[in-house]
Formats: sequence, structure tokens, C-alpha cells
Amino acid sequence: MESSRGCAEVAASLIPQLLAKRPSGSIIVGVESYHFVKATLMPLDNLQHPEMINKATAVARALTPELYAYLVSLLPTPEELTELCRRYRESFAASLNGDPEQANICEEDRVAVSQVLTLLSGFGKAAAVKDPGVLGKLALHHLVSKKSAAATAVGSPGSLRIAFEPSGKPYAALAKVSGAKGYEIWCCGGDPGVESNWSLLAWSTNCKKIYLPGLDRNANFLRVRGKRGNKVGPWSNIVKIENL
Repeated sequence: MESSRGCAEVAASLIPQLLAKRPSGSIIVGVESYHFVKATLMPLDNLQHPEMINKATAVARALTPELYAYLVSLLPTPEELTELCRRYRESFAASLNGDPEQANICEEDRVAVSQVLTLLSGFGKAAAVKDPGVLGKLALHHLVSKKSAAATAVGSPGSLRIAFEPSGKPYAALAKVSGAKGYEIWCCGGDPGVESNWSLLAWSTNCKKIYLPGLDRNANFLRVRGKRGNKVGPWSNIVKIENL
């Protein structure tokens, strides 16, 4: 039974799955669960392919067998956690008589237990991309913030500003949008009232100076919206390029 296995064993079995190229259908519980976790825990999905390949290659080089073993060793075994809990119970009972020394020992034990639960909770949240049930198996599902499940809405952007450098390079800028982790800029070369005329031009995590590759003054119209994971905010005002 998996429940009788040590935390380190469970970690060792899940970490390779977390590093897999594709989700394993035998582990993911429901497409909706996967996409929710993916949106909230995997901001790297917003990277372009070359950036993602470079990041993954760097991590693959860094993840040596020694580092892998060290990461697994950070998780407590069932015996270690049981011993921590025993010590905490005893020090708490001893502190009830008002002894300052026992109170300090109890606080030290509380911090140690809290660190372990925080570590396991963080692992459970990360492992949810492969198995959303890990937190439940660890009896830590109640620690997940309700706010994260009902993620804050992405705000409305202010005015989108476009400027061309003397060299002709176009840039966009806008004020930071609440709840956004990045910004999508779309362009339109036809009637802006027809949604199919719009296409994605640029993505950036920076709102102050967004380079617009391939844009010229014939693009006619631009608009922007904030984005976080798979959540998007409302569109900004539409900027007409020919009037700049």
C-alpha cells in the first residue's frame, strides 16, 4: 500500500514523473484538474519554445544524480515525522506548568514540525501537476488557500501607448495591470470589429517597454490585455497606428 511507504519513497517515484515531457494519463485525475494546476503552478508555460528549451536544458544539466538524491533527502521519512510529533506533544504538555525553559523547547519543536509540514505541503502542490491527490493523501488538503482555488481576477489595462524609435523600432507601454503576470499585444490589419482579423503580435512580462517585432504602420490597430496562466483580463483601448 502506498500509504505505508516513506515520504522519500513517494518523492522518488513522483519526481521523475514531474520531469516527464508529457502528462501521464494514469496519474492525472481529470483534465480540468490538470489545467487548473498547470495554470497556477507552471508560469514557465508562457515562455516561447526556444526559451523553454534553453531553460529545460540548463535544468537537465544541473539535475545531477547527486542533486536528485539530495532533493529527495530533504523530505522526512515517516519515522522522522512521527518522532517530531512525539517530541512536540511531550514538550507542549511540559510547557503547560509555566516553565520558561519548557516553553522554549515547545516552541522549537513547533517550528520544526511547521517546517516539515510546509515542505510536504509545497511538494504536494508541485506534485499536483501529475497527481492532484497528493495533498489529500498527506492529509494536507485543508492547508491549501481558498484564494488560490478562486484565483484573483486579472484587472483591466489602462491606455496602451505606442511609440517608434528613430530607428523605426516600435514599442508599446502601459501601466501595470493588477493580477497579471504578463501581457498579450494583438494587432489587426483589417476591420477591428471582426474578431478573426486580430492575431497575437507579442507577449511580455514587462509592461514598460514591449518590443513589437514585425509591426509597421500598416498594421492599423493594436490592443492589449493582461494574462496570468490561462486567465485573461479585458482588452485595453484600441490604438490606431496610422494616427501616430
